[in-house]
Amino acid sequence: MNKKIKKLPKENLAWVDPHTGAQFHAGVAFYDEQFGEYRLVLDGPRTVFNLKPVESNNREVNYKVYCPITINGRFSHKVEMGHGHSNQQTNGDILITIGRYGSMRLLLPKLEKKVA
Repeated sequence: MNKKIKKLPKENLAWVDPHTGAQFHAGVAFYDEQFGEYRLVLDGPRTVFNLKPVESNNREVNYKVYCPITINGRFSHKVEMGHGHSNQQTNGDILITIGRYGSMRLLLPKLEKKVA
């Protein structure tokens, strides 16, 4: 039997140079309601991270970035690789810092509900 897979809406990610503000395509993000986190899929080389909210207060949300570890093709565990935040100063966008990409910031734009 064929199962129908629900297609998740995707948002584009951008690398932001913190010195110049220049933005470059970085990949895409999907929000997974089942786990309450974003799946970040970065391009070149393809890398997958999970972005999970961990704390919220006074319109500020803090996130942790995890990298899923697979052993023999099966999920084993997650390792913390970075952090992110969103607040009024970021206009609701999520700014993310990931360990090996520390010199650049990853930007997940604020998700807005589209009215038809």
